[in-house]
Amino acid sequence: MRIKSKLLVMYIPILLIGMALTGYWAYLTAYESVREREYKLLTQTLTLSVLALIEERRELLIDSGLENEPVFITAYQKEVFEELNALHIATGRHFSISSKETDTIVFSTLDESFRPNTGGAQKSTISGHLVAFGESLSNGQDVLFACAESDPWKWKVTVIQQADALQASLSKIAWMTVLVILFAVATVSLIMGRVTQVLVLSPIEKIKSAASRIASEHKAVQIDLNQDDELGELARDVELMSAKIEQYVDQAQQANKAKTDFLAVMSHEIRTPLNGIQGLATLLLDTSLSDKQHKYATDLRASSTILANVINDVLDLSKIESGMSEVDVTEFDLDTMLSDLITLLGTNASANSTSLSYQSKNLASVRVTSDITKLRQIVINLVSNAIKFSHKGSVFVSAKLKKPVTALSSPNNLVIAVKDTGIGIEPERLSHIFDKFTQSDSSITRKYGGTGLGLSIAKELAQLLGGDIKVVSTVGEGSCFTVSAEVQARSLPENTLLELDPGAKGIKSVPEGLRVLLAEDNAINAVVAQALLEQLKCNVEHVDNGLKAASRVEEGGIDVVFMDVHMPVMDGIEATRRIRKMNSDNAKVPVIGLTAEAFKERHTHFKEAGMDSIVTKPVTLEALRESLQSL
Repeated sequence: MRIKSKLLVMYIPILLIGMALTGYWAYLTAYESVREREYKLLTQTLTLSVLALIEERRELLIDSGLENEPVFITAYQKEVFEELNALHIATGRHFSISSKETDTIVFSTLDESFRPNTGGAQKSTISGHLVAFGESLSNGQDVLFACAESDPWKWKVTVIQQADALQASLSKIAWMTVLVILFAVATVSLIMGRVTQVLVLSPIEKIKSAASRIASEHKAVQIDLNQDDELGELARDVELMSAKIEQYVDQAQQANKAKTDFLAVMSHEIRTPLNGIQGLATLLLDTSLSDKQHKYATDLRASSTILANVINDVLDLSKIESGMSEVDVTEFDLDTMLSDLITLLGTNASANSTSLSYQSKNLASVRVTSDITKLRQIVINLVSNAIKFSHKGSVFVSAKLKKPVTALSSPNNLVIAVKDTGIGIEPERLSHIFDKFTQSDSSITRKYGGTGLGLSIAKELAQLLGGDIKVVSTVGEGSCFTVSAEVQARSLPENTLLELDPGAKGIKSVPEGLRVLLAEDNAINAVVAQALLEQLKCNVEHVDNGLKAASRVEEGGIDVVFMDVHMPVMDGIEATRRIRKMNSDNAKVPVIGLTAEAFKERHTHFKEAGMDSIVTKPVTLEALRESLQSL
């Protein structure tokens, strides 16, 4: 029996439930019909009995010529009241008459005064009278009412009927209906549940149990399920899969451990000297240099910054593959970012005798919200590849937003194209060009070098940004890589550009004279960090291990500590914990971690140890300033 037939077995009880619900809906319709009937009787009593009685007495008074005699007016009104009392006894309905002019009660069969709220009442014209009717509260009880005005004596006449009897009768019907429906639902549910359990849930439970064993034990399993339907086929596929998993799991664990160890070593060993390169380049720019020396130092610092971003993305490759990489969204000037990148990469293009140009379509005065680091890495990879394979050729970069940009930030699609006149890619290799460690030809590696990771990383980063990378290429004529990404975009009025530009906006200053303790074991990195902190007008003391840092904090007189994580004698984590355990106000001294580790889960671990924030190496003046401002 196939799954389709089993579903039909479940749908039949569902249909029965639907019928029961339809019956209940019919009851509700009847319920409203009964209420409408009660309203009709109430309004007819008002118009055909009460108002007719009042008008009859008024006409008798007029016919007798006594309409202006107070004594006779009172007598005829008294007859009306007696008739209403008799009608009250006969029908059980209450009657109330109030003066339109003074709003005082003239007559009432109720013990308390009752003035219905006609604001939300229904209104209808009956026998020439405008009648308002609905539900209200009288002495805390629900009542039905109908009221109208009687012009001869300027009365407002109201007929009231207690809703208790009606509601009690309707409640009995409602409860009986509910009980019948509940019984039907319970019966059908039991039948459907039993059928589902036998035909579907039990097989699925067996497969689920087997999958759990595979996940926990990583071993082959056997599933006792003899069925010739899709679930039976799925069970047999799970058995085959578990056998293969058992073979591969050991290899995967070993490979994963090796990869994790490699990334940890690479993170620390590359970023630590890179911090020195970037920092010394920054310090060099603060000295007296010739124009040529200043340009070289500027390019050196910019190149080290790009290298740091490249390392970040390469070290995050394992996160991208496992779906754990995070998108760090910020708002920035995309046109300026791309222009700066093209200018920087122009040196490589010139060295390769390649012309490099850039043009944007609709990015002027536009702010884009996305992950600037990942976008920059994608463009660097694509442009660097294009330059490498376009010797004595040209590379053209273009960027645009697909939708018009408004002053309000809204979703948009960013498209960046990198077109070159290089060697091109053979058609049969296009489908594999984004595979890891793959280039279009093995001879490419020997001639041009490279690991074959650039395009793979770029594609995965683009997909992480909600887009993709496509390529068209002709051998001997060149290639065009088109990047798409989902972004938020908004336009800026010209008079606000300076206000919103971080470069033009006044940067919040750091208080001068901060007493900073720098704990750093690497001599070069210590020189760089101390010089940068001194540029921020800080008074810096340097120690080379965590034990000395904790001891110096305990002595007092320190406003903030910059603590390297990896140091001899005592590392930064243990030193931070020791500071937090001090029995004095020194335990509250802010501690900012310095680390070459780029993984955010490690940063979380450092903060759990007591660090207030983390500055990732390579250390920059801006990063140090922001960390101090955050305190």
